[in-house]
Amino acid sequence: KAAKELGLIDRIAYADELEGILADGKADAQVKLETGYGKKKLDTDFSGFAGMIKMMNLLMGVEPQKSSSRNPKIAVIHATGMIMPGSSENSPFGGAMMLGSDTFVKAVKTAADDETVKAIVLRVDSPGGSALASDLMWRSLEQAGKPVFVSMGDVAASGGYYISMGADRIFAEPGTLTGSIGVVGGKFGLDGLFQKIGITTEVITRGENSGLESMLHGFSESERKAMTKLLHDIYDQFTSKAAKGRGMERDELEKLAGGRVYTGAMAVKNGLVDELGTLEDAIEFAIANAKKRGAIKDDEKVDRLILPKAVSPFELLFGPIDARMRAKAAADGALKGAAAALGPEAAAHLEALETMNVLAREPRLTLMPFRLTVK
Repeated sequence: KAAKELGLIDRIAYADELEGILADGKADAQVKLETGYGKKKLDTDFSGFAGMIKMMNLLMGVEPQKSSSRNPKIAVIHATGMIMPGSSENSPFGGAMMLGSDTFVKAVKTAADDETVKAIVLRVDSPGGSALASDLMWRSLEQAGKPVFVSMGDVAASGGYYISMGADRIFAEPGTLTGSIGVVGGKFGLDGLFQKIGITTEVITRGENSGLESMLHGFSESERKAMTKLLHDIYDQFTSKAAKGRGMERDELEKLAGGRVYTGAMAVKNGLVDELGTLEDAIEFAIANAKKRGAIKDDEKVDRLILPKAVSPFELLFGPIDARMRAKAAADGALKGAAAALGPEAAAHLEALETMNVLAREPRLTLMPFRLTVK
């Protein structure tokens, strides 16, 4: 918003609005963005020499042929792990998978474009993460054009709640940790560490906030002020969208925000969640809702479309094909091995480094700011 007010940008919009913007004012204009340019669809018959060629294409990322089943479906989209921009990947510290916004948005689009999918059930088990990635994931669900129902697992807090708040109905388990409607931000200031180990750095900058995200020093007073303003903007966006999604007044929602965390049972009472239930309860509700709307006939068999798609069996066996990803997987394996060698308790603490890793990559987070361990 500030960039638009200053004339640095022309318009505030999501990527899915670009086609409409390009065609704006042109009655006969037809604009279509080609996002999968150059990719071909193949069947999955790998027999013979031609099958081997198809297998190699699959390993290189060519999209497989879609399922031919015409039965009505409920798409079950799993949102597991800390939220980050880009593609989903394994945690380098032995924890849960990192949930990539690109992977998630692609899964939602797959469900939205499939005519046989009559509703989406989102299974959330995430403490949150990147504020930007959370917003892009929320937007994809808003634009799916199909009913969305949420089932919360162990944790659906901060960014995990962000992506859930626009759903038609939210289910949580009694012990689910949810809420944490808030934003945190910061960075590592490594100047003291560098001094201790004898590394000297000299930084030349122009502009009082040019070092806002530099890790070579802490925040100056001006930089802290600028960062605080950014965090307030994100918080206002979060609370406004949460209030609209839950059908509350902003002031009413604000009393439940401020980073406060609730169990699923508490969240049902305060209106952040609709009812207690499991994933199966959410799926059954989605099917019943679809039948009530006439999207599914009473005697029809209903299939489940599980998303995101699992990696190919070849990647499970041999690891990522891309050289950069292979190197990362090897490094991650070494870190996990080191963590395991320390013993279970020490390894659990080492997993806390994941938060530090996220903070180093994303200075503004919708992330539950603590870890809760039940023994």
